[in-house]
Amino acid sequence: MEGKDAITTEGTLLLNLTTIAPQDGDGFLRGFPGKNSPYTVTQLKDFVCPQAILIALVLGSIIVGTVIGNILVCVAVFLVRKLRRPCNYLLVSLAVSDLCVALLVMPMALLYEISGNWSFGAIMCDLWVSFDVLSCTASILNLCMISVDRFCAITKPLKYGVKRTPRRMIVYVSLVWLGAACISLPPLLIMGNQHTYSETGPSHCVVCQNFFYQIYATLGSFYIPLFVMIQSHLEAHCYLDIEPTVQQHQPAAVNRQLNSDVQAGHGSPPAKQHRSSSASTT
Repeated sequence: MEGKDAITTEGTLLLNLTTIAPQDGDGFLRGFPGKNSPYTVTQLKDFVCPQAILIALVLGSIIVGTVIGNILVCVAVFLVRKLRRPCNYLLVSLAVSDLCVALLVMPMALLYEISGNWSFGAIMCDLWVSFDVLSCTASILNLCMISVDRFCAITKPLKYGVKRTPRRMIVYVSLVWLGAACISLPPLLIMGNQHTYSETGPSHCVVCQNFFYQIYATLGSFYIPLFVMIQSHLEAHCYLDIEPTVQQHQPAAVNRQLNSDVQAGHGSPPAKQHRSSSASTT
C-alpha cells in the first residue's frame, strides 16, 4: 500500500514537472529590451533581440575597461615615485574625468540606449545630463591644457621647467574643472534640461536645447579647445623642425666669426704693429 502511494506521488510530481509552461512575461530576458527599444522586433515583442544583447555586452565591456584603465593610471602615478611629478597632475585629472564618465554617465546611457526609455525621473535626468556635460567637458579641457603645457615645455624648456611647480599645476587643474562647471551648471541651476514623460509612450531625457546655451556650450567644450590644441601642436612641430637646423648652423656661424676675428688681428695696421714693437723693446 505504501509502495503504491509512493509510485502515485512520484508520478504526480513527474507530471507536474513536465506540464510546467512559461507564463507570458516570465523570465528575465523575455521581451528584452522592451517595447520602446529601437532594437525590438515589432512583430515579435516577446522575442529576445540578439542585437540588443550584443550591444549591451560591447558597451558593458567598454565601461569596465574604461574604469580599470583609468584606475590603473591614478594608482601608477600615486605609487611610482618617478611619476609623482607636477607634469603628471593634468594626466591624473584627465583620468579622473574619464573615470567619472565611466561610473556616473555610461551605465545609465547604456540602459537608456538599449531600452529606449528614460525611467529614472526628472531629478536624475538633470543630474545625469549635468554630470555628462561636466565630465566630458573636463576631459576635453584637460587635453587642451596638456597640449599647452607640452608646448611650453618644448619651446621654453629652461624657463618653463622652473615655473612648472606643484602649485601652478594645481591651479591649472582647478581652472579646467572650473571651466567645465561653468558650462555644465547653467542647465541644472537656471535653464533646466528637457525631460519628457509619457504614460503611453517612451520618456526621454535630453540636454538643454536653448539656442544660446548650445552655442555657448559648443564653443567652450569643443571648438575653442580644438583650435588651441591644433595651434599648439602645429607651433610645437614647427619649432622642433626649425630648432635642429638652428643648432646645426650655429657652430658654423661661431667658427666663421672666430676666424674673421683672428684674421682681423693678423691684418692689423702698421702703425699699431710699430707701436706694439716699440713698446716691447722699451
